[in-house]
Amino acid sequence: MKGPTPPIRRRGEHLELWGVRFTPLPLLDLVEELRRRLREGKRGIVVFTPDARGLSLAILEKELRTLLNAAQYVVCDGIGVSLAARAFGEQLPRVAGVDLAWELCRMAAEEGFSVYLLGARPEVVKKAAVALTGAFPGLRLVGYHHGFFSGEGPVEELRALSPEILLVGMGFPKQERWILAHRRCGAGILMGVGSTFDIWSGRLPRAPKWVRKAGFEWLWRAFQDPRRVRKLWAVPFLLGCIAYSWTRWRVKVLFRS
Repeated sequence: MKGPTPPIRRRGEHLELWGVRFTPLPLLDLVEELRRRLREGKRGIVVFTPDARGLSLAILEKELRTLLNAAQYVVCDGIGVSLAARAFGEQLPRVAGVDLAWELCRMAAEEGFSVYLLGARPEVVKKAAVALTGAFPGLRLVGYHHGFFSGEGPVEELRALSPEILLVGMGFPKQERWILAHRRCGAGILMGVGSTFDIWSGRLPRAPKWVRKAGFEWLWRAFQDPRRVRKLWAVPFLLGCIAYSWTRWRVKVLFRS
């Protein structure tokens, strides 16, 4: 909270919000950029998608800000993060992690890229894999593994397979830490996807489009999964950060004038 006032600034191609460097690209533009980088043979590309809770925790803990900023791409997953940027006159497109992961799989099917799923419970990730290959018949899904492992997990298998896209769903910040520790495992894109496999498997139904468009998918998920209710503290916290920082900014502007 003691950072720049307002706590947002442009840094090259990034938009830094409370010390977290976001990539302000809309969904399809981001997919095309990642497609280009994979075509060029790039590897170890890290993509994180923090929501309001992720950003709130990063505001509170410097280690988590450093963790997020280690990614090449940090995208805005949630209405709260987008509203925070808008409060200070900037545009930060909302890119839901589950939508980005889906579009990356669509792109992989088009390009012949391979995909690997890591995370969730064994039965959940298996059902997610079946749903994915059903949606994209040409997709090269080269493997999947649950997220309840000890040690490094299927790192040796990943080194052997070298998938172009590795989707990791183990929750924030566990998945981000695992990705950064193993970004040299041979995968092209390594992306943290949170509860995406639960949605793809059908264990958690996706919010209707009108709910998503209105920006209330976070509330829908809380009703669907009561375990998420305890995480809703991030919404009023982030709103409080916006109000506090905006007020400081306006007061400073008035004194300068």
